[in-house]
Amino acid sequence: MNGGRKKAICFGLGPIGCSIAKLALMRKDRIEVVGAIDIDPNIVGKDLASVIGIDGPTGVIVKSDLRGVTHDADIVLHATGSFLSSTRSDLIEFCKKGLDVVSTTEELAFPWYRHADYAAEIDTLAKQNGVTILAVGVNPGFVLDFIPIALSGVCSSVKKVKGERVLDSLTRRLPFQRKTGLGLTVDEFEKGVREGRLGHVGLEESIAMVASALNCHIDKVEQIVSPKISQGMTLSGSHSTIEKGKVLGIIQTARGLFDQKEVISYRMEMYAGAENPHDSITIVGEPEITLCIPNGTPGDLATASLVVNSIERVVEACPGLVSTKDLRPASSVLIP
Repeated sequence: MNGGRKKAICFGLGPIGCSIAKLALMRKDRIEVVGAIDIDPNIVGKDLASVIGIDGPTGVIVKSDLRGVTHDADIVLHATGSFLSSTRSDLIEFCKKGLDVVSTTEELAFPWYRHADYAAEIDTLAKQNGVTILAVGVNPGFVLDFIPIALSGVCSSVKKVKGERVLDSLTRRLPFQRKTGLGLTVDEFEKGVREGRLGHVGLEESIAMVASALNCHIDKVEQIVSPKISQGMTLSGSHSTIEKGKVLGIIQTARGLFDQKEVISYRMEMYAGAENPHDSITIVGEPEITLCIPNGTPGDLATASLVVNSIERVVEACPGLVSTKDLRPASSVLIP
């Protein structure tokens, strides 16, 4: 690992990946972007500047795979999918090429609870090849795991952890709105939930991470995903209306049970036009502490920032698969 600027490959150039690449390019004193990868044939062969919408050129040409770009790189900024089943092969390749990784894959944030076999495989490969792998994001990775873990540090004891996120999906990117089922019928929504296409990925990982940090073994996590139904709503900034009876978005709850008792409970409301958006965490203990973030944490920008701001703590860490509870907090840069 070089001691100066870290040489990064931006792997995945969807909306989040483009935000990551744009921020990485802004950090010229600490990061050098040496590669960009995406499978979209419409952008392969283009200069990265034209893909992410900045003045260019950058001299970084988007390629369809890692061939020819890994020999001069330290770390991969990985943003392609939520599920380990679809990103596992990428992670294995990164390990074999000796590249540290910061990923946005939600199931990778704390895979030991639901995907112990994948976690063991990736951790072993990472250690064998001397690399560190971390998954971060707003949630999982910050609001419903890092923050409650940090807050619990001033408590002599904790009885329960509660969290709530309310966000207006109209402020988020189009793929996010689709993931909440905006505009679908109830039947279409329920089918999407059954098939795993709709709903937030990561609540189970957040609960398992918090429980692990608090020395508690969760017996199981229960989740419920329900539609938020429109009463006939005109979308902000457009003339379209979500018809009465169709879906505005999702209300998703999850609770972690220990010895048949609810010890962690989370609720997420993600729908068009949600009022009073916020993030809140309550630690029921001694003392009881509540933290509320008015308007909530801006998901897309915050995710990109967490990825880029985690580079230094990943390259300094011991090899292996780690989570946000294992490393020092990510920090930004002060620009007076």
